[in-house]
Amino acid sequence: MNLKDGSTVVADLTTIGRKTGLPRTVELRFLFFKGNYYATSTRVQGKHWCQNMIANNAVEITAKGETIPCTAKHVADEGLRKQVLSLRDSPPQLERVVFEITPNR
Repeated sequence: MNLKDGSTVVADLTTIGRKTGLPRTVELRFLFFKGNYYATSTRVQGKHWCQNMIANNAVEITAKGETIPCTAKHVADEGLRKQVLSLRDSPPQLERVVFEITPNR
């Protein structure tokens, strides 16, 4: 994928089920920023894809026929979290949690 900084893309996120160990896929909107993909959610509890990424950070993003193996992590840095949310939404939804998904190079 050839994305510009600050652009969004709708893609499939495949995680490994924390209970089953099986691949689980959900369609999400990602922000592409500084070489990483960012996914956001209103909460972690009850969101299986969030809980799966916390339990096993090996994920894949698939868009436009391309599958990219990645590593996911919860964004703890408040400045980065706010920056991502500000780029993603107008007005920014600052209560959301953010996950950084880095392509394995």
